[in-house]
Amino acid sequence: MEKKLKWNAIGLLKKTEKLLKHLQKEKENTPPSHLSEIRKLDGFIEELTYLLSRMNSIDQSLVPELENKFRIVFPTPEMIYIALSRPSIRTVYENLKSFLYRKSDAILTEDEFAELGASGDAGNVLALVGDAVLDLAIVQTLWDSSIATVGKLTEERTKIVSNEHLAKVSDEWHLFNYRLNRLKEPTKKESKIETIVHEKATLVEAIYGVIYLEFGFEELVRLVPMVKYP
Repeated sequence: MEKKLKWNAIGLLKKTEKLLKHLQKEKENTPPSHLSEIRKLDGFIEELTYLLSRMNSIDQSLVPELENKFRIVFPTPEMIYIALSRPSIRTVYENLKSFLYRKSDAILTEDEFAELGASGDAGNVLALVGDAVLDLAIVQTLWDSSIATVGKLTEERTKIVSNEHLAKVSDEWHLFNYRLNRLKEPTKKESKIETIVHEKATLVEAIYGVIYLEFGFEELVRLVPMVKYP
């Protein structure tokens, strides 16, 4: 019997909004002469504003697009934020926690900060899950009862799950443009092509990881053609 995997929602959007409003109020109450404090606040405000703009874009554009493409409704849209989160955002939340706790300003608990910081790592775990179940779903879709065709199955499966192919799927779905990453990360032009291709493929795998967690293996099998033919 299939055991359903599940993650609880952590309130990534609402807690980030809460932090941003708090920092904006802090800046308003900081004397103009405290330039160092204001610069730190400005840096955090800029980072959180950037992340929130990405989350809102995911909500308003990407989620409806994927739901229309897959003919499903995501019960927990936050899972898509997490699927597109990159490990670098941990630095944003950890630095902010250190800054606020030094001021004895515990607007969120340590556990809440830990969950926010772990979002990017969770994105990689979703990709790991997606990679595993997508591989099996593709084999099931391509399966032929004739042993003589096993070589063709292996060849076709390898082609579909290759980083190059999945990167094309990612481009078709515009996933790379919705990543939740640090504002000052290297731009696409400054990154190695192989790194970008791998990251694009990882984003597709993470989306399939969400589908598996939210809807189960049968639904994922139904959606295999979406990755076979971008």
